[in-house]
Amino acid sequence: MTGWLGGLQIRRTDRGQTPVADFLCTACGTYRRITGRDKVRDFVRANPITDHRAHCPANQKGTSR
Repeated sequence: MTGWLGGLQIRRTDRGQTPVADFLCTACGTYRRITGRDKVRDFVRANPITDHRAHCPANQKGTSR
C-alpha cells in the first residue's frame, strides 16, 4: 500500500459500475473496503473518518508503544 493517502476514497469499477469505498487510517493502519451502492451510501452517511478518529488506537492516551 505504498503511496496511499489516508482518508476516504470512493470510485466505481469499470465493468459493472459498482461503487467501491476505501478507508485508510495512516495513523494506525486500519483499512476497510466497502462495495455495493447501498453499503457505500450507508458507510459514507455514518461519517467513517470522524467515527474512527474517536476510536483510533493511535490517538488513545495512556498507551505506550
